[in-house]
Amino acid sequence: MRKLLSLTFLALLLAAPFGAEAFSVGPNLPYARQTFKLSQQEVKDLLHMREEEKLARDVYLTLSKKYPLPIFRNIARSESRHMEMVGLLLKKYGLPDPVQETGNRVGVFKDPALQELYRKLVSQGERSLVDALKVGATIEDLDIADLERAVKDTDKPDIKTVYYNLMKGSRNHMRAFVRLLRRYGGSYSPQYISQAQFNRILSTPHEAGFYAPNGKVSTVSSLYHLKGKVVLVKQVPLGRRGVKWWVVEVEAAGKLFSLRVAPVWWYPDFSVSPGDQVEVSAFQPPYWRLKGVNVLVVCTLTDNSNGKVYDFSRWRRFCGN
Repeated sequence: MRKLLSLTFLALLLAAPFGAEAFSVGPNLPYARQTFKLSQQEVKDLLHMREEEKLARDVYLTLSKKYPLPIFRNIARSESRHMEMVGLLLKKYGLPDPVQETGNRVGVFKDPALQELYRKLVSQGERSLVDALKVGATIEDLDIADLERAVKDTDKPDIKTVYYNLMKGSRNHMRAFVRLLRRYGGSYSPQYISQAQFNRILSTPHEAGFYAPNGKVSTVSSLYHLKGKVVLVKQVPLGRRGVKWWVVEVEAAGKLFSLRVAPVWWYPDFSVSPGDQVEVSAFQPPYWRLKGVNVLVVCTLTDNSNGKVYDFSRWRRFCGN
């Protein structure tokens, strides 16, 4: 507790269909139906991490109203994405969502302990800017410790993937808070992780990339290489601003692939047409499979029917892997 999953194990995420096998998760928790059973601890951890990520978001949003530093609002946006990742796991495994149950209101939690912690942290952070930055470091400290414990208590690749990447985010957030805290003359001593681990985090640079279920840094290490026939070319508005992109659907090896090529304004004269024979290298951005975005992004597209080549590999970070 930033974005960004390797194609080699993306298939593990959300790939398991809901089954007819019910399991009990304790007297105070409901049950879920899923082919792959979750332990009581796995369920408790998922529910807790959903609200703990919300705790971080809510505290930072609240403190951002008192202190205009960008760090609070910027990291609150990151925490919203972390909430979303855990929320998708809850949906996959048929678990109740405590955030939905409380209406996703800032400062309102189903877990009484988190409710009290929110009150305590906001109260501390409102004393001064230095205290607010210490609160940020404390939240990330707690989050790292809880995620480390939770990842040891699950054997599910999809859950491990999310937890490892949330930990990466929390380490980056801790670096940012402590760096700014020191700039304002303050300091922070870890309360939940060890001093040695804290020192290691601060002594290493900002982490990029993506963590696999084995806890090791990974990238999109293998590209899709397709050779087939274009069946559809269209312009599709994408993103919050609705910028139109060229999207091409290609039939290759008996399957249909949807490919995002480039914004229309890049190539207003894009000349690929249905029926053309093309060769494509493309990748699936991390987390897209988890989010249900089952499309590929083009690195290179060669239209063998007219000899045109469209090469985006210099600008798209995963094309070189």
